[in-house]
Amino acid sequence: MNLFQPQFDAALDRPSTEVRKVVLVASTPRSGSHMLGHAMAASGVLGVPYEYLNPANLDEWRRRLGVTGTDDLLRALFRRRTTPNGVFGLKAHYDHAQAFGGAAALIAALPDTVVVHIRRGDVLRQAISYAIARQTGVWIAGQDAMSDDIRFDAALINRCLNDIVVQNARWDTAFREAGITPLPLFYEDVRDDIAGAVARVARHAGVECQPQDIAVDAQTRRQSKTSRTDAWVER
Repeated sequence: MNLFQPQFDAALDRPSTEVRKVVLVASTPRSGSHMLGHAMAASGVLGVPYEYLNPANLDEWRRRLGVTGTDDLLRALFRRRTTPNGVFGLKAHYDHAQAFGGAAALIAALPDTVVVHIRRGDVLRQAISYAIARQTGVWIAGQDAMSDDIRFDAALINRCLNDIVVQNARWDTAFREAGITPLPLFYEDVRDDIAGAVARVARHAGVECQPQDIAVDAQTRRQSKTSRTDAWVER
């Protein structure tokens, strides 16, 4: 897997600040979490929510920061990626939480955590996007493709669809067991009003966020809708 290299850029680091709140973006593959996370980071008040616990990213972060344990890595990231108002952000798919022994353990390890659960209303399109990403290795703009051989594979799309449904259900169970009420967001709403979505996240987290803080660059706005996806939906 080719890593998304910009996530390691020291320009994203912040002066060391005590963590007072964590915003966890709970997601599934191709749910729009990158779009939301980049917009949150651009606000300057909601941390820098990247997929730090993605297994591939996790290993590279450990290497770069010279730590071995996941707890040690999290503390090192707290020191680097917490915004001056004390907010640390991260996003994770359900299976990423296995680095902490599961979602319950992850939530318990994070101080004063609020959760945003981002889903996609059109799960079939999400599954198709997921299947294409698995074939190409491209999960976000700026990531190098590992292959350009994209083929319709109904079995793969079905597996991706099942994985999305299961991960969302497991997140729901984890929130219920932890007594957490997440902020629900849908990709389609975030896509259509990214600034409004960031404002909702800020309100949910109890974070002051000025309108000028949520001006978002167009490159974070949306996953592209393609004729290939339309054709595959029909099939």
